[in-house]
Amino acid sequence: MNVYETPDATAGKHSFIDTIKEIPGYIDQRLPTMDKDFDLYFDQNLPAIIEEWGLLSSVHLTHLERRLTRVHQQIDYLEKERTALEGRAARLEKELKKLEGL
Repeated sequence: MNVYETPDATAGKHSFIDTIKEIPGYIDQRLPTMDKDFDLYFDQNLPAIIEEWGLLSSVHLTHLERRLTRVHQQIDYLEKERTALEGRAARLEKELKKLEGL
């Protein structure tokens, strides 16, 4: 297909071919889509959505994971100490019964 331009009519304007090439971009910019609306809504309201829905950011999640690890370590330590304390209490109980039996 041959397209011929008239120099006087197109001076300072885009060529017909350039205009046709711009149509998909123009349509994409002008037509509302659900994706664009959602993106715009979430961009404007993200902090409020996070707060309202109780969502966590990756920074908060990392902080909570560290705290959970520390709590697990403390629980393990306390469990070990509990068994040691129970052993000491049993020995003291045994010694106390010996003293009472005298």
